[in-house]
Amino acid sequence: MINRVSLHTFCERLKSSDLFKDSFWALAGSALGKGLSLLAGIAVARFLGKEVYGEYGTIRTTLFYIAIVSTFGFGYTATKFVADYISEKPEKLKSLVWTFLKITLVFSGLLALVQIIFAASIALFIDAPNLEFQLRFFSLLIILNGLQTTQIAILSGFKKFKETAKINIYTGFVVFIGSIIMTWFWGLTGALGALMLSFVVQVILNQIIIRHALTQYNSNEKVSRSEIYSMLGFSIPVALQESLYTIVHWIGLLLLIHFANYGEVGLSSAAALWQSVVIFVPAMLKNVMFSYLSSSDNHSSLINKLLLVNFLSSLLPVSIVILFSGFISSFYGVSFVGLPKVLNISAAAALFICLSEVYCYEFISRGKPWIVFIARLVRDMFILILTYIILQQINESQAYWFALISLIANGIFLILLHLRYRYVK
Repeated sequence: MINRVSLHTFCERLKSSDLFKDSFWALAGSALGKGLSLLAGIAVARFLGKEVYGEYGTIRTTLFYIAIVSTFGFGYTATKFVADYISEKPEKLKSLVWTFLKITLVFSGLLALVQIIFAASIALFIDAPNLEFQLRFFSLLIILNGLQTTQIAILSGFKKFKETAKINIYTGFVVFIGSIIMTWFWGLTGALGALMLSFVVQVILNQIIIRHALTQYNSNEKVSRSEIYSMLGFSIPVALQESLYTIVHWIGLLLLIHFANYGEVGLSSAAALWQSVVIFVPAMLKNVMFSYLSSSDNHSSLINKLLLVNFLSSLLPVSIVILFSGFISSFYGVSFVGLPKVLNISAAAALFICLSEVYCYEFISRGKPWIVFIARLVRDMFILILTYIILQQINESQAYWFALISLIANGIFLILLHLRYRYVK
């Protein structure tokens, strides 16, 4: 009886809190936006087939991984600093926001230029010389993805979750309709074009909301150099973590290409898309969680709530994907043989990922990003070394083994973070 009353009280308090309201809006927009993106991905896979979809996944992944590095860790830093400056230095908000955007634009622009110059070499490196044009032309995605990541982080600092939700819905429709029409007429190039179009729309809409948010503050002073150095000092370990993520996952992609073929890459890409669907609730709540952790005085209580939210919000979709993996795979067409078992493992790994991210947000919000970097380094090196060893020994189901190794590594990663948080202060 006590447990029931306590649970009821907890739920009532949660529903009346700003955290619940902001989480609701983050989820409401993301649910429709992510659902439309998922349908678009299935349509693209059916139109292109397993091999060409593997090429699409390779280009998309390569450009997005580079874009992750281009944000220079501002996906977390911008949220924390904007939230801090609203209460402490509102007179410098405008300067702070434009500093984040300018650094992201310059850094992502340089990486996009490198991509354009070395597109031919990269195409040969991934054993797909026919993709040189796509790699060069769609380098703009690096800039667009970098900008929208920083913009969303800034909007999270302002707690503009309702506005962000609406933008996610608009861009979801753009990528869904655009992917069907443009892939039908222009194949691989059309699919990438639809993706780029959705990012253009999102960046424009994000910037409109940011401008409107800044009008509420009398921000005429500029941030000092020491403040910029402090901001960059916080970002560096976060940027290293994101760079590590990029390097490790890209090398994993190369290992699949080298030891298998683009068909296995296609299976891995399809499973990765569904894994992102499974974790979409925690992923969309990332900025909400980090924003509240950055301004909370009672971290222990908030961590327990966030762990429960992430567990419950990921358990149901994980179960659905595992139960209906065969049915889901049937939508991709007959060429996607072997997808169900890859889906099952990727979905199960998502549960560990969702829980471990809460600890990552906590350490970063408390100014301890190096702990997260070291833990992720150990995990990712484990994934790469074991993948290299295993793939040399097998001749089939390489995507399945890659997913299984990731499952094991993320389970260990979660345990290490939990032990560090509970027993080392």
